[in-house]
Amino acid sequence: MIKRRMGTITIYAVLSILAAMFAIPVAIVFTNSLMSSFEIINRFTHSVQPGNMQHVEDAIHFVRFTFIPDQVTFSQYLRLFFDNPIYLGRFWNSAALALPVVLGQVLISAPAAYAFEMSRMRHKEKLYFMYIVIMLLPLQVTLVPNFIVADWLGILGTRASVILPAALNPFGVFIMRQFLRGLPHDYIEAAQLDGASHLRIVFSIVMPMFKPALAALIILTFVNNWNIVEQAIIFLTEAQTPLSVYLSGMAVHNLDLIYAASFFYLLPPVLMFLYWKEHMVEGIALTGIR
Repeated sequence: MIKRRMGTITIYAVLSILAAMFAIPVAIVFTNSLMSSFEIINRFTHSVQPGNMQHVEDAIHFVRFTFIPDQVTFSQYLRLFFDNPIYLGRFWNSAALALPVVLGQVLISAPAAYAFEMSRMRHKEKLYFMYIVIMLLPLQVTLVPNFIVADWLGILGTRASVILPAALNPFGVFIMRQFLRGLPHDYIEAAQLDGASHLRIVFSIVMPMFKPALAALIILTFVNNWNIVEQAIIFLTEAQTPLSVYLSGMAVHNLDLIYAASFFYLLPPVLMFLYWKEHMVEGIALTGIR
């Protein structure tokens, strides 16, 4: 009994330490986003400024991190939203890339998973194996073929060159089929006996049962495409680049706004996770993803 209790305490202690390791950087970003531009420049630049001369050693100013600002202000957010229109433009660029991909994955993955699971096609498992192999290929391997095909289709330099390969990614089909394998097929077989078409079965019976798997798919797909960098640099023009690419330049040219910009960038995936977290955990558990 004592050993079991000590084991439980140890597990909670380790998990608490890991949670703190992930939470502390986010907390620093949020609290520093409430600093004034004057305080950020004086704290986080190596150059000697009139406001940081008391912290200079050998003509070099060292960065001084803190959780609590000297003065709490929302000036970073006000300047970010009202004086920096490029930021909001890049934000909507990110949304214009991520949301269509999520919609495409949802509309394509459920029918495809149903077809792989319920079809009596002779070589479907071999075809499914090839499908999964494509999913396992690193992004760097598929960039060149995607670039060639996008150029051949005449969509290079448009959002479609990024959205189409991501919307057709096999990951959605994999997660949906894994979930469908764990469900009883009695409802599907009963609907087939009643004469329901395959599309009717997919959208009236299968999709409602897919809710946990759909939540996991939506969140994972959104986060993955919200943070794209390589595809945006290679396929898109500068005006179409998402916020994930634009933020790297802000740290150089707009240091006094980078914390507010970074925290606002975190909000969409975090809010989506908080809204669907229970379904996501259930979906990942039932699909067997690790």
